[in-house]
Amino acid sequence: MTKLISEIMYSIRDAKTEEQKIKILQQNRSTGLIQLMKYAFLDKYPKIESIPEYIPDDAPMGFSYARLFREYRVIPYFFEKREGFHYKKQQEKLKLLLESLHWTESALLENILTKNVSSFGLTLETLKKAFVGEFD
Repeated sequence: MTKLISEIMYSIRDAKTEEQKIKILQQNRSTGLIQLMKYAFLDKYPKIESIPEYIPDDAPMGFSYARLFREYRVIPYFFEKREGFHYKKQQEKLKLLLESLHWTESALLENILTKNVSSFGLTLETLKKAFVGEFD
C-alpha cells in the first residue's frame, strides 16, 4: 500500500540526518511528492493568506475520500488571485478538499499552502540533493 504523503513527511521529520531524509525522499519519490514540495518551497507559488475553517476528517488513516497523491493536481487553482464571488468559490473548493483528506494530510496541505513546512526539517537544498534536476 502506498504511504500517505503526510506519513512520508513525518518520517522525514523523525530522521536524524540529512542523508536519512534524502534516502526517505528518494525511496518515496513520486510526481505528487515532488510537486507538493515545489508548492511549499518555490517562490513562483505564492503563500496563501487565508485557509477556510473546515471539519477535519476523522476516518482511519487510508480510508479518507481523497489523498494528496491524487489531489495535488488541483492545488494550483488555489494560488490564483481571485476576488468577490470567485474568491468565495475558491475558498469553498479548498474547504471541500481539506475536509476530504485525512486530517494529517489536511494539516500538511495547510502548511504547504502557507509555506510553513520548516517543522519537517526540510530545506530546498535537501530537496535539490534528493531530486536532482527537479528544483533547478
